[in-house]
Amino acid sequence: MCNEYQKRIARGPLTERFSEINIPIHWADAEPNRDLDEPIRPTDRATILRAADPGDPASGLEGLEMRWWLVPAFHRGPLSAWRSMCTNARIETVDTAPTFREAYRRRRCLVPLTSFIEYSEPPGWKKGKPKTRHEISWANEDVRVFAGLWERSTPEDQPDGLETFAFVTAPAPTDIAPFHDRAPPTLSLAQGLAWLDLEGPGKALLEDLPGPGAYQVAERPRDQLMTPEMRRLL
Repeated sequence: MCNEYQKRIARGPLTERFSEINIPIHWADAEPNRDLDEPIRPTDRATILRAADPGDPASGLEGLEMRWWLVPAFHRGPLSAWRSMCTNARIETVDTAPTFREAYRRRRCLVPLTSFIEYSEPPGWKKGKPKTRHEISWANEDVRVFAGLWERSTPEDQPDGLETFAFVTAPAPTDIAPFHDRAPPTLSLAQGLAWLDLEGPGKALLEDLPGPGAYQVAERPRDQLMTPEMRRLL
């Protein structure tokens, strides 16, 4: 699973990256005033991209900020009452689990990132002690995308409606397996368009795991112990 990631790229450069593959992005809201070095964690609002025309993703994308922690359409109680951890959707059941299956069929999205974070317990670790933080990126590309799902729900304390997202996780590839058994597949921008195609390969696109050397893994101090200025020196 993955419950922390980084997006160290602003909207302007991200728009330029998609323009290189001839995909325009229309931004539906204002860019947030968020430090790009700040990690994104569950319940944070973060950038997602969805097809402006679900029948033709290549015609352009809509970008906006959305809450990370999917709340399904069938939830009618207050937002705080939805306690199921729905930041990640398992690839094995994303098309059958009641929480995710309709979003998988109708409402896919892309979640831009520049790295994601996993934690492991170092030798001799005891409860309450810091875990080892692994920052995972890839060679030759500074931005990729998670295969995401978005949903619109109407909790009783959100009368105007709420849009939320999650992304898919799968068994961990070789580079990540030593410290975690699951990880989110990361896609190139072009592969992301294939994910958005509702008539396309869907989860089969995510099932071919990268081989050894696909990821770069760096151990970092825990963010909460560091200032933004310290992180920039890493």
